[in-house]
Amino acid sequence: MNKIKLLFVGLLAIVAGSACHSKKANTPEEVTKAYVIACYTADFDQMYKLTPQNNRVIIQQLQNQMNNHPEAWESIKKNEVEIVDVKCVMQNDSVAECECEFLINKAKRTMPYDLRKENDCWLVDLRSN
Repeated sequence: MNKIKLLFVGLLAIVAGSACHSKKANTPEEVTKAYVIACYTADFDQMYKLTPQNNRVIIQQLQNQMNNHPEAWESIKKNEVEIVDVKCVMQNDSVAECECEFLINKAKRTMPYDLRKENDCWLVDLRSN
């Protein structure tokens, strides 16, 4: 029985560790960039990875809407997204307020994003945005 518990704990550690793509991608700036690209290209799998568990219902609702409008979903997937700049201000060790300037199909946009650090991973907190 102890071997099963040890195996389970080991698997949890692997899963938790793989949630952060890499140390480089585990900064508020890099997570913000990845989230913006995923969001504006309807990459729901990536969006799920970059948000806390308690936010995922929001993404699921959006994905359900896209499932009901496949033409719109296909159009969004073709968006060209270019990150121009990301600036983050650390509120403390586990909270960052970021502002992302980007081009979507050559149109300039600037959006704020709140990030929280959970299990050593920076994640976009949709409930704050």
